[in-house]
Amino acid sequence: MGTVMKFAREQGDLYNKASKAFYDLAANQTLQVTSALISPGKVSVNQAVAAMTGNQVNALIAKLDSIYRSDVSNPIADMIAEEIRSIIALVRIIAQAAQGSSEFAGILASGQQLDVWPLRPKDVGGVYLNGAGTGSKGLYGGASAGVFSWYQTGLVAGSASTIIPTQTTSGQSPYGGLIILGAMEKTYTPKIESISLVLQGQPSGTVPAQPCAMTSKRTFGEDNDISIFRLEKPVIITQNESFGVTIMPNISGATNFELIAVMCGQVQSKVL
Repeated sequence: MGTVMKFAREQGDLYNKASKAFYDLAANQTLQVTSALISPGKVSVNQAVAAMTGNQVNALIAKLDSIYRSDVSNPIADMIAEEIRSIIALVRIIAQAAQGSSEFAGILASGQQLDVWPLRPKDVGGVYLNGAGTGSKGLYGGASAGVFSWYQTGLVAGSASTIIPTQTTSGQSPYGGLIILGAMEKTYTPKIESISLVLQGQPSGTVPAQPCAMTSKRTFGEDNDISIFRLEKPVIITQNESFGVTIMPNISGATNFELIAVMCGQVQSKVL
């Protein structure tokens, strides 16, 4: 048992009688989401959600505990653990969008059932995040689903670089979405000083640029040490919504700035 499972147990996020009111909303009822940013300028958003059984809730938490292991990275495990309810909200929103044809099943999922996984480079511009299917929507403007690395060279200090070009999540099968919690920088010297998100087709600047405190870390104790940045609030991208991500470097050179984000989608279109 890792940090995610332990925290969920301590906070009562595992399905039990005390949390019954939170998890037992029937399909087509609304859940007031206040823990995450969904729509710019709104403190809370009422979202239609699908019902979720106790077994599904606990299976989701167990899966997150196995993916984001505390013995691999305590800071990331802590981040996931503290945002369990926002991640559960994403899963329920996606399940509702599929109009009852989906439910979370994790490793047991097939067809229209749902699974979760860390956002991968090939997911950017892929079937879940680029429903329109147009080209040049992959990482840093590469061809859709054709850029398989977060690593990017040629950054210029003081010149913004669009890590994820604006794209629209699928509004029909395969349904999918994501929640962005923060980012990590794997290069020896962090170079990104701020990050800006464009949501739901709003013009750049609607979501204030967020400073990345990781740039204050110039040296590392070990070769495998990484800098981690956490958003003030996680950002949920649901079905049929537009979003994009831009980064601002304060040092020229190469970066391996990788978003810490959880994808949720129907497994019928999930690829290796």
